[in-house]
This record gives sequence, structure tokens and C-alpha cells, in this order.
Amino acid sequence: MALRAAVRNKSALSALLSQLSPCNSHGRVCVTQRRNNSTSPKIKVDFDHSAGVAVMRLQSPPVNSMSLDFLTEFCVNLEKLEMDKSCRGLIITSSQPKVFSAGLDIMEMYGKSPESCEEFYRAVQEMWLKLYSSNMITIAAINGTCPAGGCLMSLTCDYRIMADNPRYSIGLNETQLGIVAPFWFKDTMVNTVGHRTTEMALELGLLYNSSEALKIGLVDKLVPEDQVLTTATQTMTKWLAIPDHARQITKSMMRKPTIDKLTSNREADIQNFISFITKDSIQKSLRVYVEMLKKRKG
Repeated sequence: MALRAAVRNKSALSALLSQLSPCNSHGRVCVTQRRNNSTSPKIKVDFDHSAGVAVMRLQSPPVNSMSLDFLTEFCVNLEKLEMDKSCRGLIITSSQPKVFSAGLDIMEMYGKSPESCEEFYRAVQEMWLKLYSSNMITIAAINGTCPAGGCLMSLTCDYRIMADNPRYSIGLNETQLGIVAPFWFKDTMVNTVGHRTTEMALELGLLYNSSEALKIGLVDKLVPEDQVLTTATQTMTKWLAIPDHARQITKSMMRKPTIDKLTSNREADIQNFISFITKDSIQKSLRVYVEMLKKRKG
């Protein structure tokens, strides 16, 4: 993620805060502070060996923000499942009420050394690379609001089922925060909903409610909230009926150009992120925002 414009004044920050509370009335979750006092696992995996399907639950209160620890744990669990040839399918969902994931943890980008910023951003890349190239069938069971990095994670899956709730939103809304989504965020969305829809969505930082998301193809199916996981399990059965080798080769054929684009530009992408996020002006704006968020929570 490359921040191109920081929030420049207090009034703008105040408006921003109204959108960034963990779960406001519109469900517009985006970035939150990291809770450092929790050492509990942030990812819970249940693997049904007989079915060959694992369910990965995101469980990092309050809103599954993607910290370095979260991303590392996610990647480790994903790699373990990938190495187990008996695991053919993966369903990703949330244990937190009303939210799938709020996206990247802002505290990983504030007050950090260039080395820490690099470690964090590399972990973001790694999450996408591992999930987007996975040989497993991957289904996102979106049972809550899903902006920014949460949207990216769901877009990276093969299929998306979302709770039919107008209060839940999904989208890459980075520009609303003065942030520009990386090119590989953009490419993933283009591959899903097409160029023009992505262009409008990214420039305006749009968040779509569940019915709007279905209409543009951002999600594939809507079901009542209490049926999201059950439907994902049922849908997985249809995908499992396809011979693995044929599905995997087809998936690789479709996704390899997008993956290769990041892998061949990975270091430059990291350096672009570091050079911008560590600028004094950007850090100053982040500090003002974080302080106002603390006051709001207090």
C-alpha cells in the first residue's frame, strides 16, 4: 500500500474518524489500533480429514485487523494446509461478530523503523501470494463488513459468499483515507469485476453493501447471515467434484500473469511503500489520527 496523500487537517481527520470506528452504524470498518495485550491465537483452523476441507476462522478481536502477527500466523497455517495433500478445500470466515476483517493494522505503519515497515509489508504480499496461488479450493464466507485488506483477502479466494445484510459493506476504500491501493490489489479486483468497475471503485474508494456487491460481481452469492458457513460447505462440494489436476492447472493459467507481475516487481513495490510511509509528513498525519482515535475510544 502506498500512501499518496495524508489527511491534512483536523476537520478531515474528524470526518475520517467517523468512518473508522470499529463498527459504526454503516459498518464501515477500515483500520484499527493493534491490541498488544492478547497472546491468543489469531487464526483457528478446523480440518475435517474425511471431507478434505478446512475451515479457517479469523479471531483477532475486535475486528480482525491484519497486524504482522496476524499475517504471519495466517501464512503459517495456510502453508501447513497446502502441504497436507489430503486438504483439498479451505473456507475462510470470521469468529468476530459483524466483521470479516477491518484490513491492515495502521499501527504497523505508524512510528515504525524502515526495517519494521518492510517486514510488515512483505507479510502482506506473502499473504496474497500464498492465497492467490493456492492449489486448494478457497471460499470466503463473509459474515460481516469487509473493507480494504479484508476485501483483498476475500477477492483472493476462488468464490465469495456474503451475508445478505445491508449494514455490511465490502470494497477497496483506500482513497477515502488518502491511500492508494497497490497495483496487485487493483489487478485482483480487475480480474474479478472488470476494468471500468474497478476504476470507479478505486478512484472513489467505494464500499458496496451486500446487494450492490452481488450486482457488480464482487461477491458470488448472498445468503442469510446464519447460513453463510453452511452454504460455503455445500458450495465446496460442487467444487470438489472437479478433478484437482484440471482445476489447479486452469486456476494457475488464469492467475499466473497477475502473480508473476508482483513477484518480478516485489522488491521495488516494498521500497516504494517504505519510502513513502516513513516520510515525516506522513508519520505526523498518522500520529494526529492515532491520537484522535485514542480520544474517541476514551
